[in-house]
Amino acid sequence: MSDLRFDLRIALRSLMRQRSFVAVVVLTLGLGIGANSAMFSIVNAVLLKPLPYREPAALALIWSRWSNFDKTWISPAEYLDYKAQDRLFTDVAAWGDNGEVALTGPEGPQSLPVIQMTANLFNVLGLQPARGRAFAPEEDVANGPPVVMIGWDLWQGRYQGDPGVVGRTILVNGVASEVIGVMPREFRFPLEFQSRTTAQVVQPLGLETGNPSRGNHGLFGVARLRPGITAGTVTTELAALARRWTEEGLYPPAMRFTAFAVPVVEEVSGKARLALVVLGVAVALLLLLTCVNVANLILIRAHGRSREVALRAALGAGRRHIVRLALTESLLLGLAGGAFGLLLAWAAIRLLVARAPTTVPRLAELGFDVRVLLFTFALSVGAGLLFGLIPAWRSLRPGLGDALREGARGQSGGVEMRRTRGLLVVTEMALAVLLVIGAGLTARSFLNLMRLDPGFDSRRVLTLRLSLPAATYGDVASVGNFWQALRRDVAQLPGVEAAGLVRVLPIAAEMGDAGLVIDGNPVPAGEPGRQADWQAVSPGYFEAMRIKAVRGRLIDETDRPDGLQVIVINETLAQQYFPALDPIGQRIRIGGADRPFRTVVGVVADNHHNGLTNPVKRAFFVPESQWANSYGNPRRAMSLVVRTLADPRALMTPVTELVGRMDPDLPVTQLRTMDDVMGEAVQEQRFTMALMAGFALLALLLASVGIYGVIAYGVGQRTQEIGIRLALGAEPRDVRALIMRQGMVPAATGVLVGLGLALYLSRYLRSILYGVAPIDAPTFVAIPLLLLGVAAAAVFLPAARASRTEPVHALRSD
Repeated sequence: MSDLRFDLRIALRSLMRQRSFVAVVVLTLGLGIGANSAMFSIVNAVLLKPLPYREPAALALIWSRWSNFDKTWISPAEYLDYKAQDRLFTDVAAWGDNGEVALTGPEGPQSLPVIQMTANLFNVLGLQPARGRAFAPEEDVANGPPVVMIGWDLWQGRYQGDPGVVGRTILVNGVASEVIGVMPREFRFPLEFQSRTTAQVVQPLGLETGNPSRGNHGLFGVARLRPGITAGTVTTELAALARRWTEEGLYPPAMRFTAFAVPVVEEVSGKARLALVVLGVAVALLLLLTCVNVANLILIRAHGRSREVALRAALGAGRRHIVRLALTESLLLGLAGGAFGLLLAWAAIRLLVARAPTTVPRLAELGFDVRVLLFTFALSVGAGLLFGLIPAWRSLRPGLGDALREGARGQSGGVEMRRTRGLLVVTEMALAVLLVIGAGLTARSFLNLMRLDPGFDSRRVLTLRLSLPAATYGDVASVGNFWQALRRDVAQLPGVEAAGLVRVLPIAAEMGDAGLVIDGNPVPAGEPGRQADWQAVSPGYFEAMRIKAVRGRLIDETDRPDGLQVIVINETLAQQYFPALDPIGQRIRIGGADRPFRTVVGVVADNHHNGLTNPVKRAFFVPESQWANSYGNPRRAMSLVVRTLADPRALMTPVTELVGRMDPDLPVTQLRTMDDVMGEAVQEQRFTMALMAGFALLALLLASVGIYGVIAYGVGQRTQEIGIRLALGAEPRDVRALIMRQGMVPAATGVLVGLGLALYLSRYLRSILYGVAPIDAPTFVAIPLLLLGVAAAAVFLPAARASRTEPVHALRSD
């Protein structure tokens, strides 16, 4: 401890004499360590922090798969069948996303997400309500009592944390419902972690158990596995069960129905895992580049102190003491850089929480916990050891006499010193090439996404969501009258070009599919049934979104409930189901034999709905006014789209006030522009690109500063040599060429090494790129040229300064 205290005093005294050097090192290290700490906090929140369930590793989601869907929901009958598999599961629960409900009362109207769940869901997840109780089995029945649980945020906001909320009656869609419990503060349903909002109203699912549907797939299923059972085992058993169901005639063989399980932990983090791994590798490379840069600075400083070290040795200091002192200084610098990095990481986390995409789960839980602090401390110590090893190792190498003579002559440090600095330059350039090529590939991918034609025009379009409560709008006529009046009044507002309604906005939500029957063209034996995604739209929707008709007409005001039942299809459906026929005039039935055939009156251009990068699926559009003729109930939840002549945000207040005049108790939700919706669709790619670009810029800065520092120091140490060359007749351009050549050789070598590594490693980026090959020729040509240009600029400055050296002054320098 006495030796340690002595080393600390000496190290601190030495560092305080070179405050500018310390400031540069701490700043450089802070950037690298701060970026890594911020990135680790994301990894910690998304991948390492346990989910807020009891034994989350024992939970798995159950999914269905068949010929038209790789991954979709389960049906009520399948849910009940899975509950019976007690050899695999201790229990199985289910829930369904039922859109939004309207709360009314003295607090004013409010629209909130609602979920319906089975009474045993909390038991399966291993949770208890924060207040009150969960649903009882006798409440989870068809047409059961009107009871609800509310979310923590709703309790704290609308009801101000009142403990008496349990037992209170509230109006949910106009129905008086008793609040029986409050959900835990951090509770989220397993698939809500990728959303900034959570369900704030929960109702009993109330499944029919007498004759449950097997074809209506709309439930999420979660199971608690028995000890020793894995998701892989469950998948094998469920596949065998699905084959038996098919043999029993419950599913047609052509459907190729099966089921599988995915661990909840994997389901929550799976989509974000690869992007985080890529960003984690990038930020680790940035830290390594930072350490190399600092090692270069310390190596230069150490060489300048070679006489001091030699004198210490001559006065009796052992090599162990000299190495220990060098490492102590490095560790102090590492810890100081770590402390500064924590401040930068704190600021970065605040920015990430505000700007990060919702597709990255659990970002709201970002912050500094024990794991992040320990990681930062370990990183600081590790970085200090890493960049301090080379100078410490070199202190063991030269002899005492050599060091004293080198200090006296002021030479450049010899061949070995130049080789060491050259190797560090090669490493810096190689790491920089890797990071900048990665940023270039993600930037190209993002630009391709932004140029992708979604099939509609999102500019100058305002959108909002309305849900009409059944208690107020009980029949088809009242619903239809409200939607018609809303379209008419909005269309008459100043600055409105067109207005229409749609069941779900493109890109913003999954559309869902329905079975189709084509009149006179039955499905051949052995082939799966016909299916397509479905939409309900009003007149004006296609015009507001500028979706063009390629054949026939669009839905218009003539499509009344009692008129000809019509349908509009997209190009993909027309090409696949009517390859040799004119689709106009063909008849299609949606669902069972009790529903009417609809006449195809138009074909519209394909437009993306379930994601920008996913293939366009078959889709059809039914007039909202005729919806009940096929489905038995009107569309009470719709999105309004308004094309404006100027900035759509200017119409937010007029449209909201108009809805308030029509129905003061009707809440308006999801008020935003279509450009905002499109921005959310590419937010993950934008986030990845922005971080990669930031890492790349730091890499360019560090590499250029590192090269400049090495060359400038080398030129300074060779002042006498340069003076002699000039005195003997060398031209300034010869000196510039010599220094440029000596500086660019290691830089070019590093670029070649980095290019080779990038060619090998870029294949791991394939799954996060769109429209760009992992080995993209423009990127792999432009980036090395850019790095060589940066290196040339960094080398040219000291070379130009050296060529202006006065021989007389150089020969007099020590």
